[in-house]
Amino acid sequence: MERSSFVSEIPIYEIPGGIHPEEHKTRSNQTNIRRLPLANELVINLKGQAGNRSIPIVEVGEAVLKGQVIAECDGIFSAYQHAPTSGTIIAIEKRTIAHPSGLDDLCIVLKPDGDDQWCELTSSSNIEEMDREAVLAQIFEKGVVGLGGASFPSHIKLKQHEGVHTLIINAAECEPYITCDDKLLQEHAKEVLLGAEIISKLYQDINIVIGIEDNKPQAIDAIQQARKELELSNIKLGVVPTKYPSGGEKQLIQLLTGKEVPHGKLPADLGLIMHNVGTCYAIHLALTEGKPLVERLVTLTGDNCKEPGNYWIPFGTPVDHLIKATQSDTPKRLIMGGPMMGYELPHAHVGIVKATNCIIMSADGELGMDQTALPCIRCGACMDACPASLLPQQLYWHAQADEFDKAEEYDLFDCIECGACAYVCPSHIPLVQHYRYAKSTIRNNRVEKLKAEKARERYEARQERLERVKREKAERHRKAAEARKKAAEEAGKKDAKKAAVQAALARVQAKKKAQQSDESAADKNQSDDNHSEGNN
Repeated sequence: MERSSFVSEIPIYEIPGGIHPEEHKTRSNQTNIRRLPLANELVINLKGQAGNRSIPIVEVGEAVLKGQVIAECDGIFSAYQHAPTSGTIIAIEKRTIAHPSGLDDLCIVLKPDGDDQWCELTSSSNIEEMDREAVLAQIFEKGVVGLGGASFPSHIKLKQHEGVHTLIINAAECEPYITCDDKLLQEHAKEVLLGAEIISKLYQDINIVIGIEDNKPQAIDAIQQARKELELSNIKLGVVPTKYPSGGEKQLIQLLTGKEVPHGKLPADLGLIMHNVGTCYAIHLALTEGKPLVERLVTLTGDNCKEPGNYWIPFGTPVDHLIKATQSDTPKRLIMGGPMMGYELPHAHVGIVKATNCIIMSADGELGMDQTALPCIRCGACMDACPASLLPQQLYWHAQADEFDKAEEYDLFDCIECGACAYVCPSHIPLVQHYRYAKSTIRNNRVEKLKAEKARERYEARQERLERVKREKAERHRKAAEARKKAAEEAGKKDAKKAAVQAALARVQAKKKAQQSDESAADKNQSDDNHSEGNN
């Protein structure tokens, strides 16, 4: 493939490992970006981005316009979903989603009316005067997520701004077959750079570096031309050698800066932030035209794809519609993403999501996925190819034996699942599948442990509450008993005092009666004496 003769404007460093798989890019990057007819129905997955599932706010039978909010975010770590076209909501139900598991999840099914009519859009008239929170709110409300792979909500990634000094625009697109970022830059480089400028306004004195592989000469020329027209002298081009996986976040950072993101840290901890070219384009549309994220550029390719190229595809478009619209043969396998980091779809009826950058319609034997895995021969080729400087062979043994603690000791979660190890493995062992299995099991165990911990805390809190109620009840009884005893004692004292008074009164009465008796006796004696003297 043609390589650019352009010399990088910044120093380029090296990364460990890496491979040079056959690129297969020319089959899809030789034609202009196109559109396909709308599908008869769109199946919009409410879990079509990283984070929490969106919450539907429409009802079955409701008519919606293109760009209208149909699902709200569930907490800050989520994203809004908007109608990809105008039409009627015909179902809100579980459908098979684009995921390796092939499981069902809640989806909104939209039947297009063919008018493709936008709802009322509100653009930002003067972005320069908008404060940081207003720009982030607009990005959030328009449902913009990272379009480079993980579809992480962009407003969260942009929140941290203290100490950030460099914005890296990832245009490397190192994986074979995929060319959507390449074509986006070729045809819309100006909009991508304007989106990068909007992001840069969220920071102070920030440098902008576009990291791109040297196998994209036309995209490099388009960036140079757009930069010249827009007079954006603060944007530098970092042209890196074509090597997989140079487009990985940590790998591209190391290539452009010479810095390694430490274990357990984020690029922002080094003062760096990275966004994909598609994300920059989406942010530009969100702010300047008020358009929410309702479609994305997708590479359609593979030996069974009869019209390979890059197409604007509304979210929720079923893959079988893409096969029919490109008059393609029935593929042996459908791969969403590239051959290295993508995954096989369970069937062709799933709808594309915000993370879908490529659909490979493969023919028999095209991707080498039918080879039988043989025992590991301990050759060490996987270790040499690993761009994260891990020990893939050790991780494989521990994952296979369910020794997850040991796998974590060997930095399992530093694995970016690039597939370089599996690509060079002479035994054709699907190493990445073992790593994904170990990671998912560890995550599930952590969730279960957290649930158990919360259940234990609830149980202990309930027991403490019952004990507290018991203690409070006993205390009330004790106080009531003391109160009764005190009342009885008080009553006893009062009775004793009353009895003493009664006794004193009785003594006084008795004394009075005695005195009265004595006086009566004395009066009688006196009367008898007087009577005797009278007789004498």
